[in-house]
Amino acid sequence: MKITVTVEDPTNDFQERLLALLAEHTGQVHTDTTWTKERASRYYLALPARAQRIVKEAADRKGYVSADDLRDGEDTSLRGHSAALKRILDRGVREGWWPDGMEPPIQAQGPGFGKVVGYRMPDHLTATFRMAINNWSRDW
Repeated sequence: MKITVTVEDPTNDFQERLLALLAEHTGQVHTDTTWTKERASRYYLALPARAQRIVKEAADRKGYVSADDLRDGEDTSLRGHSAALKRILDRGVREGWWPDGMEPPIQAQGPGFGKVVGYRMPDHLTATFRMAINNWSRDW
């Protein structure tokens, strides 16, 4: 049997009781951590503009965008963008946009110590994010 439950704007008491019930039966509960077009769109729209560009470029470039391709004009720093990408993933869990345990849709690539040589999106997510971004852009 498969049961799907969606609760919009639950009271705190109801949410706590439901989560406690689910925790009691954790062995039988499967959490859907799949990136859907709707989840990808919400993630993308919640990002600041420069972080949106990273996600869009990676999706459009088959999953990878180099730091050099993201640098333009006078603004050559990519400092702080990885934090925004992670912050929105965490915010989505807090806001109930998606469950905890979602795969990060994009990761900074580099030798470490803050140096970023590019960003990678897993291959299986590029089509979903490209569709979400393109559909959003077309609607506006």
